[in-house]
Amino acid sequence: MRHIGDAQKMWDEMVGRGIEPNEYTYCSLIDYYCKAGDFEKAHGVYNEMLGKGMKESTVSCNIFISGFCVHGMVDEAVVMFDEMVTKGVEHDVLTYNTLIQGLCKVGKLSQAIGMYEQLLSSGLEPDVATFTPLIDAMCEEGKVDAAVDLIKLMQAKGLEPLVRSNDSVINGFCLISRPDEGMAWLAGILKRNIKPQRRTFNTLVESLSSSGRLDDALLVLNIMFEVGTVLGRFACTTLVNNLCTDNVSYSRKLDDILVSN
Repeated sequence: MRHIGDAQKMWDEMVGRGIEPNEYTYCSLIDYYCKAGDFEKAHGVYNEMLGKGMKESTVSCNIFISGFCVHGMVDEAVVMFDEMVTKGVEHDVLTYNTLIQGLCKVGKLSQAIGMYEQLLSSGLEPDVATFTPLIDAMCEEGKVDAAVDLIKLMQAKGLEPLVRSNDSVINGFCLISRPDEGMAWLAGILKRNIKPQRRTFNTLVESLSSSGRLDDALLVLNIMFEVGTVLGRFACTTLVNNLCTDNVSYSRKLDDILVSN
């Protein structure tokens, strides 16, 4: 990566001029190498930093944990997390959030939940970034009720879930064949002027169409037009196919929606 070479060049020039790097400078270069996936060089810079008498810190350890998680090396990230405990380096919310996101990303939801519980036990307060990957992963695995409980907990703490979290819940309800609850969730967020992503509308239309809920599918379609969202090709095909195999009245309703919009 070109910017890595630039960073190393600037580093070499700085050292060549007799300027002594500080912890911030070392951590910046370590971060560059971790993001590039070159952990051998990152550890080399890290060891040099320690050799200069600088101590391991939450910041430097978080950089490695983030780099490991970005590159799917979650086991290595957990090892670093555990080593922080033995070395007396404190975890912060970012440490936990990064690991929770990394674990969810590779399908280790139960381990991510365990990390979340550790965060709570430590006395730290979770934030939006703590909850978001857990909600997404729960919905992907069909554990939508647990995700809804987390959202309610967030709101009780005064935290507002991201749009994508609401999308995940709606998609999750469709995944477990509970589109009526997906519709109810959609109605709730629209009342709060939150607009779902296009794919969420499409998923809901597909789910309702496939389960024979054509009136509801057409209702969602009408809402899509009202908020300026266009139906995707696959969702449109699913809806039209089900309309054609049902009766003429539904086709007329579709025509009415298209004409009025």
